[in-house]
Amino acid sequence: MKLRSLTIKSTPLRLTITFLGIFILSSAASFAAAYFVLRSNYESILEDEIEQAIEVYAAIDGQDALINRLKTDIAVTDTELMILHYQPDRAAPIANVAPFPSAGGFTIVSKKKIDGRDRDRSSSYLALSARVGQGQLTIAKTREQVVEMGEIMLSVVLIGLLPTVLLTSAAGALATRRARRKIDTIQKTLLELTSGQMTARVPVLENDRDDLTEISTAVNTMASSQEALIASMRQISADIAHDLKTPIQRVAVILDEVARKTVLSAGQEDLLDQALTETDRIVKTFHALLQLAQIEGGAVRDRFAPVDLQVVVDDIVDFLDAEADENGYSLEHTVIGSGPFTVYGDHHLLSQVIANLLQNAMRHTVVGSKIKVRLSRDAAQIVLCVEDNGTGIPPEEREKVLRRLYRLEQSRTTEGNGLGLSLVAAICKLHDASLSLEDSDPGLRVRITFQTLPKSLPVTPTQKTSEA
Repeated sequence: MKLRSLTIKSTPLRLTITFLGIFILSSAASFAAAYFVLRSNYESILEDEIEQAIEVYAAIDGQDALINRLKTDIAVTDTELMILHYQPDRAAPIANVAPFPSAGGFTIVSKKKIDGRDRDRSSSYLALSARVGQGQLTIAKTREQVVEMGEIMLSVVLIGLLPTVLLTSAAGALATRRARRKIDTIQKTLLELTSGQMTARVPVLENDRDDLTEISTAVNTMASSQEALIASMRQISADIAHDLKTPIQRVAVILDEVARKTVLSAGQEDLLDQALTETDRIVKTFHALLQLAQIEGGAVRDRFAPVDLQVVVDDIVDFLDAEADENGYSLEHTVIGSGPFTVYGDHHLLSQVIANLLQNAMRHTVVGSKIKVRLSRDAAQIVLCVEDNGTGIPPEEREKVLRRLYRLEQSRTTEGNGLGLSLVAAICKLHDASLSLEDSDPGLRVRITFQTLPKSLPVTPTQKTSEA
């Protein structure tokens, strides 16, 4: 399984980004609120200073005294700090900046609106105009400190948040990667359990205790319970089959002796033949169940060796070719690619896989059907296909027919015990081969994919199969 990389689809990463975004927004909102409070207070102070200055000029008696005072103050006032502009009713304006835009109540005037000449000006002013003496007096004070305060606050926000964001992002990325590794491990274990590897477990560190560790422990507990339950069921099945196989074989022997020693009527002989047939069928079913339990337990792995699959296929096809011709079936065998077709496994079990598939195809297709066996290989894989042109298996039933004792024909009146494909599936799993049931249009195609072995490995000698 290919583990997913660290992406935005990751829940831990999404949570990290969400909380980081909330932190940035809340911090920015706090600094913005502080800035607006400070700016409001400073502008209130400016307004009070401007009003007091206007009141001072308004308190001067006489127009001449007012003009003289204004001229004196204008001469010593820096335009970057304050602008004085007085427009008498019948005379030229007196100002340190001219012209100056009119202002009613408190108005913010930008540098561009004052004049077009290249002079040192503050970026903006807070201005107020009022009737003083026999003219209109406008006083404007610089807002440079408000602007600088905003720039300072913005710098503080950036300088303060940037390291925090970087550290939080790094810590979040590390925590996310750690959580992602744990989640991927849990997911990998669950997939292995789903595929039948009941020994799979999630590694759990002794001192690592978090919610994912608790989930891992719960998965391991569930897996142990499932493994014990399945082992118990398999053992019970094997015990029942083993305990019943011997007495049923004895019944078959007794019936056979009765048939040879007793003179029976035609009807009695028919009944005896039916009893022997059914007894033989039961014995074969129990034998298949025992073999299935042995295969699923992995007890035959010690017999594994490199085997040339082409030789095995040739043996089985040659052995069953006469039976196929006798029953009216066409058996075709094709090899694609150059050998050797070497796999690691058990010769007898691999022979049984091919024999079961061919006999299953002859059992479930009409007389005259074509059955094809194709063996192919590439650099890494060997593919064995057995297909027919019968009615096939519906897609919704293909997974079910691999279960033990499951049969498409629910009445169960035809020959068979529902264990043929179960044995095939178990043997494929034992050999780490993938098994798939596909549509042959028409008919069924069974595809088995093996991993190849290096050509240098010695291949186990094989012989003609006589017990398929």
